[in-house]
Formats: sequence, C-alpha cells, structure tokens
Amino acid sequence: MSKQPIDGPLDAEKKEVTVAVTAAENFEEQVEEVGKVTPPDGGYGWVVVAASFLVNMAVDGVIYTCGKILVPIWADQFGSTSVAGAVISILTGCYYLAGPLASSFVNVFGIRSVAIAGSILATTAFLLSRFASTIWELYLLFGVLGGIGFGCMYLPSIVILSTYFAKKRSVATGIAVCGSGIGTMVFSTINGPVFDYFGKDVGSFMVYLAAIAISGSLFSLLFAPLKATEHQVKKVAKMVRNYEGKPEEPTQRLLEDVRNDLEELNRPGHNADTFYAGNAPVSRSRSNTLDRKAAESAEAHVVHATEHHTVHHVVKKSKFTKFKESLCSVLDKDLLFSPSFMTLAVSGTFTVLSFLVPFVYLALAMKQKNPDFTDAELSLPVTLIGAFNIMFRIGCGMVADHPKMSALQVSNVATIIAGTSMLFVPFCTELWHYVVFCIPFSAGVACFAALRSVICVELIGVEKLSNAFGILMVFMGIGAVVGGPIAAQIKDITGNYDISFYVMGIIFAFSGVMTIRLPELKAWEESKKLARAGTEMRVISEAS
Repeated sequence: MSKQPIDGPLDAEKKEVTVAVTAAENFEEQVEEVGKVTPPDGGYGWVVVAASFLVNMAVDGVIYTCGKILVPIWADQFGSTSVAGAVISILTGCYYLAGPLASSFVNVFGIRSVAIAGSILATTAFLLSRFASTIWELYLLFGVLGGIGFGCMYLPSIVILSTYFAKKRSVATGIAVCGSGIGTMVFSTINGPVFDYFGKDVGSFMVYLAAIAISGSLFSLLFAPLKATEHQVKKVAKMVRNYEGKPEEPTQRLLEDVRNDLEELNRPGHNADTFYAGNAPVSRSRSNTLDRKAAESAEAHVVHATEHHTVHHVVKKSKFTKFKESLCSVLDKDLLFSPSFMTLAVSGTFTVLSFLVPFVYLALAMKQKNPDFTDAELSLPVTLIGAFNIMFRIGCGMVADHPKMSALQVSNVATIIAGTSMLFVPFCTELWHYVVFCIPFSAGVACFAALRSVICVELIGVEKLSNAFGILMVFMGIGAVVGGPIAAQIKDITGNYDISFYVMGIIFAFSGVMTIRLPELKAWEESKKLARAGTEMRVISEAS
C-alpha cells in the first residue's frame, strides 16, 4: 500500500507565509475601504458643478472668441495675419500643454489653490499685454502665460468633479463642460459691442478679458476639498493597532501618520479614473492593459502591511519631490511605445490642429467673401457652434452608450463628416450657408471633446487613464500651436482663406480616418505582447 505524502516543515512554513500575506492584503483593502472619502453624488456637489460650469464658460469663452476681435488689429499692427494669429494659437496650445503641469500642481497644492493661482496668472498676463509693443511680448504674455493660467483653471475644474461624483459623474461632467458652449455663445455675441463701447481700444479690451479671467478665482473658491473625517482617522488607527497586536490606544504620532496616509489615499492623482467622464468605470482585466505590472502598480495600496504584522505608512516627501514625481509619471514608456495609443495621440494632434481654425478665421473669411456682412452676422456662426456643441455633446454620449456602438466609432464618423464640411466653406456666400456648415462641424468638435476619455478607457483601460490624458493634452497642445499659423500663412501666400479651409478640412477628416482600424491595431499589439510573454515563460521554465 502506497503511503500518502505528508506535508513537511517547509510546506507548513509556506502555508503560514501564504496566510500571513493574505491577512496583510485583506488589511490593506480594509484600510482603504474605511479611509476612502465617499463621493456625496449630490448636495454641495451641485454647487461645485455650477462653479465648474462658470470656470469652463470663462476659459473657453475667451479662447474661442477673442481672436475675431484681436487678430485683425494685430495683423494691421504687425503686418501679417499669420504672425498675429499665432498669438491665439500659442494661447490655445499652452492651455493644452499646461495639462500635465497643472495636474502635478494639483497633486501637490490642491485643486482650489491651483485654480485660483491659474486665474490670477491669466489675469496678470492680460493686464500686462496692454503694454506689449512687440509681437514677441504678446507671444510671451498673452500666449504663454495666459494659456498656462487658463490650463491651471480648466484642469482643476474637471478634476474636482471626480471627487464629488461617482454614480452621477457623467451628468455632472456633462453639465460642467456645457459651460464651454455657453461661453462661446455668450462672448462671441457680446465681445463686439464691448469692444465698440471701449472705442475699439485694445488696452481696454484687455482689461475686459482680465475681468473675465479673475472671475474664475471667485468661482474656484467654491472648490472645497473633501477630506477624511477624524472618525475615519481614529478608526483606521485602531485597525493598525489591532493588526500590530498592540492593545493600547493610538498615539498622536500614529494618528498623524494615518492622517497623512488618508490624505494620500484621497489625493485626486491617486485615483486612476480622475479624468474619466463616465460613471464609475470598471477596471479592465490585467491581461488587456498595456502592461500587467502597471495595472498592479495602479492598484498598489497606500498603507503597506507586512506578513510580520507591521505597518509601513506613507513616507512624507517635500513638495518639490512630489511635483517632480507627478510630472515624470506622465512620461509613461508603455504608452509612448504603444502603436495604438500613439496613433490616437497623433490623431488628436491633427484634430486640434484643424478644428480651431474656424473659431479664429471663419469670420475673417466671411468678411472677405461678402463685405456687407454686419458684425452680428459675422459673430453668428461661432455663436451657433457653441449652441450646437452643447446639444451634440449630449447626443454623441447617448449614441456611444448604445450597446452596438463604440465611442471610437461615433467619434470617427463625426470627425470625418466635420472635416468634410470644412471643404465646403470656400463655396459659402450667404449667411445661411455658414449656418448649415456649423451643424456637422459642431458635431465633430463635440464628439472629439466628449468621448476622448471614454475612448482611452476602451483602448488602454482605466489604470493608465491619468497618464494617457496628460500625454494626449501635450499632443493636442502641439496641434493647437501650429494649426492657426499654418492656416494664416496659407492665406498670406494665396490672398484668401479658401486653400486654408481645404487643407484644414482634409487634415480634420484624416484624423478620423487614421483611427478607424485602431481596434485591429490594438488586437495585434496585444497578441504580440502575449506571444512575447509566452516565450519568456518558456525560457524561465527551461532554465529552472
């Protein structure tokens, strides 16, 4: 009769270690469950939504409408439309490029402080622009500093929503970003009369823009941060004591350590879904993410418990160290070397490069085609783009939520149609022609803006969304900087805007075409990764 195998001392020791490790992991999860601040999904959160709406209204309202007033004046002053238009392009580009910078500031100094500082910076930039006498001074003051200030206002206004809303986040975000469309509508309508009221004085108009920018600081005061309560701190501290087998009450030192732990746990940058516009995203399986280790890292716990029943708390770091680490985290090698993600990023560059052109140059093209257009008629298309943008943001989200549709498909179709519509702008002669153009163009702009984070989650998973969003903003910033000057340079060479709209329309449509096969590219990328992982496992197996 054969003997049954008997567990030896080593097997028993392994089982003890396994049990200890499991207990440590369970403790870490319990700490995060107790210490995590639950989004209220209502209450004061709706005040925050209103404040975010007003910040978006101020920022995008200025960015998308001030060019109509300022570019012609600067073009006369400095002798070139391309040189003058570059000021608005730099403003818009730095607004995007400031995304990773603003995100790092938020992680270190908090949401409200960064938003207020951004408002003050933009206000200062506009006020100093009154005294600019050279185009390079405008590039630096109005463009770079103003853009960074607006970027530091915009990003906190979106991040704050993820702290107050989980189940109702898509509704809250939808309401807040509608401020962009409302701002475009309102300021495209009133900028002209305000400019006339000031006697067409650019310096006074700069003060007007500064007043809009400083209003953002007042709205940002309402971005109250959510913090763990003292009850949560004491409860977690008692859990730590119990895990360590110490019956005595928590000391002040322990309470301070736990308070620091929970502050880190509830920091916006700690949550992978901070920039996700939908409701409570479900993390994809690790096998579907770009890097399995990255997914595990994204799930790392703030408090680390060992199998020896000791607890390691968050190590306090200087603000400079926190800022540097946060900024460096954007440079995610897995994303930068991912063909599918880089295709999406380059597509975003082409989209922004082209879609910003009508906001600055459509009114000028209309005036060139028909000098009889009044100022109100010249402002109407951009006003309608703002109105249609609101409706299409809601509509494209509803279509993308359909089980048989994907956000990528909706975005691709809308982008291609919008780009195609730009090709018909040179043939427009009557006001109603331009009104019709605004409909498909607004759909493309709205779908691009509303579905970007959803497409990222479909492509790479929620674990890397924050890093992906930072990289995408950099690529979009590059597109914003170069798009306007290219269109204006073509106009300076040809004498009209026809070729500019042809070129930009083709680029806009191409940005949608180049991501049509993105799912297949992603599948190929995943298969290559799985094959490489299988080879590595075989080598390890053979070596052992």
